Amino acid sequence: MAPPPPAEPPSVPAPSIPSRPVPSPSVPSASVPAPDAAAWEGALDTLGPWLAAVGPRRHADWLQDVSAVLRLDTRDPRGWHTVDQHAGSSSRTPQAPYYPLALVDAHHLDHHLELITRREAAMLLTRHCAEYGGSGLHRGSEAALRAAARTALARFGPAAEFATNEDPLTDEFVDDDPIDDLSGDEERSAETAERCRRTLAVSCLTHPAAERDGYILDLGVVAASETEVGVFWNYFID
Repeated sequence: MAPPPPAEPPSVPAPSIPSRPVPSPSVPSASVPAPDAAAWEGALDTLGPWLAAVGPRRHADWLQDVSAVLRLDTRDPRGWHTVDQHAGSSSRTPQAPYYPLALVDAHHLDHHLELITRREAAMLLTRHCAEYGGSGLHRGSEAALRAAARTALARFGPAAEFATNEDPLTDEFVDDDPIDDLSGDEERSAETAERCRRTLAVSCLTHPAAERDGYILDLGVVAASETEVGVFWNYFID
């Protein structure tokens, strides 16, 4: 009788590689529906930014479309409310047509903007408007501002990308929650908001003429969907 074949050695499970969940800017905010025209206008009225404008997205590189909005070359594709508190200002001259901004060409934006998550975008937009909004026109509590920021950003859909000219990559501002629904854990939201209150690291786009007028910092949040781009800008004025 032939001897039995040798037994195969027991299989050794492959070692598992631990991984950390990475927050994604495309995670939908399930509790915040896309606004209609009235909700959009109400959110902007609550936030009170110096500039809030939307234009069409026509390029794969949406920085070109953001540039067009900041150059005031576009109209809202839906005909919705736009905020530009410098409209009609005598400071907008041929030498400073986008006052108080200057470095708004796409190649400048490429060096000044950093991608962020939806959570970071909502937190930054809330703080920018609360602390640097246009002439103190923002209305309501911090909770109302947070809700308005989430509503405004929800216009751009669950797959939107976001960017800012403020540096969020510091120990004080870490988006370590993989879920972008800001409406759930109020304590967690408060902790994230506290991390936003820090020394600013901003890559400014401000025009020299505006700097002479006391504009110390400009702070922006950008949103881009497949069809639209939006900009929300505020200023620290001394």
